[in-house]
Amino acid sequence: MLNLRFIYNLILIGFLVFIQIFLFDKLSFKQIAVPYVYILFILLYPTGRNRFLFLTLCFLLGWGVDVFENTGGIHAFSCITIALIRKPLIRMVSGLKFFEIEDFRFSDFNAMQWIMYTLPMVFIHHFLLFFIESFSFVNIDKVLLRTIYCSLFTLIFVYSYLILFRKRAER
Repeated sequence: MLNLRFIYNLILIGFLVFIQIFLFDKLSFKQIAVPYVYILFILLYPTGRNRFLFLTLCFLLGWGVDVFENTGGIHAFSCITIALIRKPLIRMVSGLKFFEIEDFRFSDFNAMQWIMYTLPMVFIHHFLLFFIESFSFVNIDKVLLRTIYCSLFTLIFVYSYLILFRKRAER
């Protein structure tokens, strides 16, 4: 049975795919750097929720972008991968034990922990995305350069969102 939280998440995924395709894909910087802001869903999803549902929603998010960009599943693969490494990374950055992770809230993060959490997540997502797109070690320099540029561009939007909207919701 569908509950309201699941429907809300589906609507949010649809909205994120929509603004990614029709707004942020148009904000490319010299055809090298594109902000992939849809990963905000993966970064900010609560940790105590159903893991299978979370992975399914991450797949739908990546698949939605893949359908519109005709990229054959590379966004879905990248989303699933960072969704799988998310909990261990949160545990490592926050210093929580295995059983404490269910009670974790992102409002407990300080600025340095946010950086240590978002930077590897965004970099891994983008590196996988561009490496699978090129699927060759011949152009690894271009893949790394594009990964760095897109990661910086994405992180600007992620941190802007966190500063503008996240703090207000925690008060």
